[in-house]
Amino acid sequence: MRLGDKRKLAQASAFVVSNLGFTRMLKTGFVCPFLYCHGCPFAFFGCPIGGIQHFITYGQFPFYIVGWLGIYAMLFGRAFCGWACPFGALHDLLGRGKARARLRGGRFWFTKYVVLFLTLTLSWVMVDTVFCKFCPSGSLFASIPYTVLTPNPVLGTYFRVHMMTLLLVVVLALVVSRFWCRYLCPLGAFYSVFNKFNLFTIRYEAEKCERCLVCLEVCPMGIDNVEAIGSSTNCILCGRCVEECPVEALSFSFNVKPDKG
Repeated sequence: MRLGDKRKLAQASAFVVSNLGFTRMLKTGFVCPFLYCHGCPFAFFGCPIGGIQHFITYGQFPFYIVGWLGIYAMLFGRAFCGWACPFGALHDLLGRGKARARLRGGRFWFTKYVVLFLTLTLSWVMVDTVFCKFCPSGSLFASIPYTVLTPNPVLGTYFRVHMMTLLLVVVLALVVSRFWCRYLCPLGAFYSVFNKFNLFTIRYEAEKCERCLVCLEVCPMGIDNVEAIGSSTNCILCGRCVEECPVEALSFSFNVKPDKG
């Protein structure tokens, strides 16, 4: 099985597992390792960003959620973005094609951190889960299923805002591959901090590289430096570069320093 097929299988499996909460007994308190709305009718996990906001509105530090996210991040970094996140999988479908994948946008790498800061700050100031009112992942996996499964649903202002947000993100994703993941995802911002230190990474062997730059051509996140693969804050460890490298200069590896003794 090709690496790309394995990635699709992993994304499909993650989506199925995320929706195992058919009854109240199956709705767990586990922290979802990717962005998935706990408002989805069948949600099995709790949304990490939504949960953090809830704790902030009560004036409490979310030790449980941040602890689990820290474990996820230290082990896999942003690999959840590339291999599991259902909203990321949608972006893969929307961003298919090398023309969109080649678009670069490194100058605005910091915007996702601004979104994370605003998410936390506005929750504290407004005592509300403000980000949840706009989250496009929630729009797709919670708002739309709600209207389909609920008899005579009440479609108010927030539903319209959700639909506008989702439409805007979809349009932008058609222009720039993985637009949401590159510039706006607050959970991606959290994970990206650990990309240089997480256990699972992509190793670059400079002695094998022929500088053909095929890896950068297929990168859905617009990474523009071969040496940054695996450690860039925008690297989602999806493995497209690994799969396309003609000389196998890139490979999945564990981020362990070699023994010099």
